[in-house]
Amino acid sequence: MSHGRRFSSAGFTLLEIMVVLFLITLVALIIAPKLSFHKSSTLAGMTRRIVREIRELQWEAISRQRMVRLEYDLDRGRLSASELAPSGNLLSLGGPELKGYRLPKGIHLSQVKVLHEGKVTDGKTFTQFFPSGSVESTTIFLTGRKGGRLTIVIRPITGRIQVFAGEYREEKLPPFYGPPAGEIPSLEDDGD
Repeated sequence: MSHGRRFSSAGFTLLEIMVVLFLITLVALIIAPKLSFHKSSTLAGMTRRIVREIRELQWEAISRQRMVRLEYDLDRGRLSASELAPSGNLLSLGGPELKGYRLPKGIHLSQVKVLHEGKVTDGKTFTQFFPSGSVESTTIFLTGRKGGRLTIVIRPITGRIQVFAGEYREEKLPPFYGPPAGEIPSLEDDGD
């Protein structure tokens, strides 16, 4: 007769507990940015929300292979997103971050500069996101309750987003004139 020891598994091992904690943390990191525990009532909080939406719309345009717009209603202080369907109709985009919303009291879109319209201080305008990942050049000016100002700049082609304190004015670069007429350099060897 052999007497062997029997082990009972009455609890969890350290490895099992670590795996469960890792999975819970991973799920929380994925879901937490989508949840809105409170409204962004500060100028900085609203700026972060707009930047998140811009990034989301860039990915929507790339993943759907369609043109997408971030629409601004400066008179009502409202932002919304839409997709340009192949038929030419604008379709409203859904999703937690893409639904239209109104800016909190005291925060205003004072001005939006877009390539296709120039400076817009009232009415409606939009920023266009292309399926290639490029974005229309846009500058968004936000003002807060206590006179605070932030500027969001979306760079064309790369879609890089920058946030500046105050009103950012782009530096004027001198025009590029190139070589004089008739003196265009050749890439071929002219055999000299």
